[in-house]
Amino acid sequence: MNNNRGKYIIIGLIILLMILHHDIWNWGKKEPVFGFMPVALLWQALISIGAGITWFIATKIAWPTFEEETATEPAAETQEGAE
Repeated sequence: MNNNRGKYIIIGLIILLMILHHDIWNWGKKEPVFGFMPVALLWQALISIGAGITWFIATKIAWPTFEEETATEPAAETQEGAE
């Protein structure tokens, strides 16, 4: 995927999470979900999972790639110097 396009996808997901984080529609609900968990706590757990997924996608899509140097060349030079 193009890095420019990926950057906009990540920015969009972060803005979406910021908007969904303000859960004004759950303020009036008093009954627990699953019999023990308040709705607002469940919503925050889902937002946290969404943030983790967004970060994972950001590392896969928008993280820059670097070419690594081969480590065998310096080791060959030190062996020649030891002889």
